[in-house]
Amino acid sequence: MLVLVAAVVGGLVGGLLLGGNLANLERLALRLPWLVVIALGLQIVAFSPLVDPLPHGSSVVMHIASYGLLLTFVAVNLPRPPVMLFGLGVLLNAVTIVANRGYMPARAAAMRTAGLPVSVQPHNNSVLDGAHTHLWFLGDVVGVPHWLPLANVFSLGDVLIAVGLAWLVAVTMKDPAPLPAAPPITE
Repeated sequence: MLVLVAAVVGGLVGGLLLGGNLANLERLALRLPWLVVIALGLQIVAFSPLVDPLPHGSSVVMHIASYGLLLTFVAVNLPRPPVMLFGLGVLLNAVTIVANRGYMPARAAAMRTAGLPVSVQPHNNSVLDGAHTHLWFLGDVVGVPHWLPLANVFSLGDVLIAVGLAWLVAVTMKDPAPLPAAPPITE
C-alpha cells in the first residue's frame, strides 16, 4: 500500500520536474476507478485485525479477489502504456499469489533486511518461501533496509506497479493533450 503512495508522490515530483501542471490531472479519465478503491479496501481488511472474526481463509479469498478487481480495472483502461505496465505488475503478483495459495512468497533475507519478523507464520500478505513455493523469483525478493523510511519487501510486480502508476501521473501532468480514451465498454 505504501508503494502506491510513494509511486504517486514520485509521479507528482516527476511531473513537476518535467514542467507539468497539477491541473492537468483533472483530465485523467479512467474507467471504473472504484474497482481500485474496493481492491485496496479488501487488502486493508484482509491483512488487519478486522479479518479475525471472519471465517478461516477469508483473508486469502479477499486477497485474490482484490487482484481480480485490479485486473478488471486494467482491462477496461487499456491500451495506455502506463496502464499496461501497471497491469503487467498486477498480473505478475496475481499469478504468483494464486500459485502460492493466496500468499506472496518472501525471501527470509529480504524480510530480515526490512526488519520484518521471519517466521513460518504469514506476515501481512507474505509467507516465507520454501520447498513447495512456486514462482519464488516473482515474490518479495528484495528488502528495503529497515533504517530507511517505508522499509518493506517487494517484488518485480510491485516495481512495475509503482513505475506504471508514477509514469501515468507524470505523463498526465506533463502532456496538455488529452490522453487517448480507453475503448468503450460493451454490455
